[in-house]
Amino acid sequence: MAYYAVEYVFTTDKRHLEIRPRHRAYLTELQKNGKLVLSGPLTSDTGGLLIFRAADEPEVQQLVAGDPYSAAGVLGEVRIAQWNPILGYLADYIGPDHD
Repeated sequence: MAYYAVEYVFTTDKRHLEIRPRHRAYLTELQKNGKLVLSGPLTSDTGGLLIFRAADEPEVQQLVAGDPYSAAGVLGEVRIAQWNPILGYLADYIGPDHD
């Protein structure tokens, strides 16, 4: 398993606010299944950051595609990059020795 940093960038459509409860319910299920490590909105409310644990990037793409935000078309851009946690308390928890 690998870790992936994902950045969501919203469109100018503010419907993401009404969809947010369904989005959070979806992410809660991913967390319970061990796929979502952490997530949260940017304070500018222009998007969010998520860390996923997945076998590969296509799996992350599937997880993003299942998000109600994707279905509603409120994501203007999604950036996915494999991430290697090295330093910090989170790195101690999810670093290479914990795979």
